[in-house]
Amino acid sequence: MKLIRASLAVLATLAIACPANADEAVQTIDRLVAHVSTVPAIAGKPIDLFVREKVPVSIVESADGKAPAGKVVLMVHGGYSPSTLAFDVPYRNYSWMAYLARQGFDVFAMDMTGYGRSGHPMMDDPCNLDPKQQSALVPKNLPAACPAKYPFELVSSDTETADIDRVVDFIRELRGVDRISLIGWSGGGIRTGTYVSRFPEKVEKLVIFASSNYDRKTSSQKPEQLPKAGAPMSIQNRRVGVDQRWLGTSKCASTIERGMPEMIWNLNIDNDPLGATWGTGGLRAPTRTYWGWNAEAAGKIKVPVLVMVGEQDALTASNNQLFDDLGSDKKAFLGIACGTHFMVWEQQSRVLHAASLDWLQTTSLRGAQTGRFRADESGAIASEKK
Repeated sequence: MKLIRASLAVLATLAIACPANADEAVQTIDRLVAHVSTVPAIAGKPIDLFVREKVPVSIVESADGKAPAGKVVLMVHGGYSPSTLAFDVPYRNYSWMAYLARQGFDVFAMDMTGYGRSGHPMMDDPCNLDPKQQSALVPKNLPAACPAKYPFELVSSDTETADIDRVVDFIRELRGVDRISLIGWSGGGIRTGTYVSRFPEKVEKLVIFASSNYDRKTSSQKPEQLPKAGAPMSIQNRRVGVDQRWLGTSKCASTIERGMPEMIWNLNIDNDPLGATWGTGGLRAPTRTYWGWNAEAAGKIKVPVLVMVGEQDALTASNNQLFDDLGSDKKAFLGIACGTHFMVWEQQSRVLHAASLDWLQTTSLRGAQTGRFRADESGAIASEKK
C-alpha cells in the first residue's frame, strides 16, 4: 500500500469501506508524518512516523475538510504490536478504528519510533539486540554473541512524548481542531497518560486499556544519565508473545476464535519482515527508559478518563490504583470478565469498542460520569455496588 508523505500536503484515498451495517462510509488513509527526532541516537535528524487514518467520507468531502470538535481520536499501541495490528485487525468486527469511524469519529493510529512502518534507528544490526536474547540468533544470524554497537537504551518518556506531540499537532492542523481524544493500550497507556499530564491543553478525553508501567510510588525525576546504558532493542517470538503472554493467561477459551492466534502472529510478522528472519522469527521493539508514570502524574490529569482492563490481566491491580489516583472528577473504571491483556483480539473486544464509544460520545458509561463498572461474559455492563 502506498504511503502519503504528509510534508507534501497531499490527501489521497487509499481504500473505501462501506459495511452493510455502517452508519458512515469510511476511508482509510496511510501517511508518513515527517518528524525531527529527539531520540539521542539520531537527535535532530529527520524520521518518518507512520500514521493510519480511518475517516468518515463526509469529513473528507466537506468543503473545508475539517472534523467536528470532539470527534477526533488518536490511538497509541503498546510494547510490541504496531498500531494497525493493535487497532485495525482486518477481520470481521475486530477493528477498533473502523468501529469508531463508522460512528462518525475521525480515527488515527500511529506507530511510535521503532515500530511498524515508522523509522527504526539502530535496530537493523542484530548486535544491537539485548545480549540476553542474542543466543537465539546464533548461528543463523550471528556467528556469536556481540557487544552492542550503540550501547544504550533507545527511547524514553521524553522522546515518546515528542513523537506523540508531533502527530497530535499534525492532526490538529489537518482537521482544524484544538483538542483530540487519546486511546492507549498497554505501553500506549503510559505513553498517552504521560502525554496528557504534560500537554493537557491539547487533549479532549483519554481512554486507557490496561496501562503497563504504572507505579504510584515511582520517581518523577528523569534519570541523571540519559540515554541509559544497555542495548537499543529487544525481540519477542511467538512462544513468548502468543503462547505464554496471551494464550497462557486465558481462562475462557471460548472468547478466542479458532485460528485467531495464528492469524494475529502472521500479521504481526508481516509488519516486521526483518525481525521475521531473526532466529525463529519475532517482533523487534526499542528498549525504553521510563519514569514518572505515578500518582503525581495521574493527579495532574483532569480530562475525562475511562480505564478498562480484563479480569485475567495481571495489570488489574495497578490499573485500579491508576484509576484511584486520577485527578479528574469525570472518570470511570471498567473491569471486563474473560478478558486478557490482549482483548483487542478476543471476542470481548466488543466491550472495548462499545464502552469507548459511549465515553467519547457522552463522557459517561451507562449514563454515569464516574464510578466503577463490570462487563460480564456476555458483554453486558453494569455499575458495581459499593
